[in-house]
Amino acid sequence: MLKQFFNKAKDGGILVVNEIKLAYELKVGHKVPKSTVYRMLARHDWRKIVPYRRHPKADLDKQEAFKKNFG
Repeated sequence: MLKQFFNKAKDGGILVVNEIKLAYELKVGHKVPKSTVYRMLARHDWRKIVPYRRHPKADLDKQEAFKKNFG
């Protein structure tokens, strides 16, 4: 069932759990809680990937000094 979403995920697209949930419900023939879909995604090693807000080794003082001098 997840094959239809694989290409979208592979291309870096955003997957919406509600879309997967609707497809799952059509497949099984009844409503399921979102937690069922999240558990299924976890079983298949799909996880939420979010970029960091900033680089872990970033020096905020140097960035501010740069902004003041060159910004």
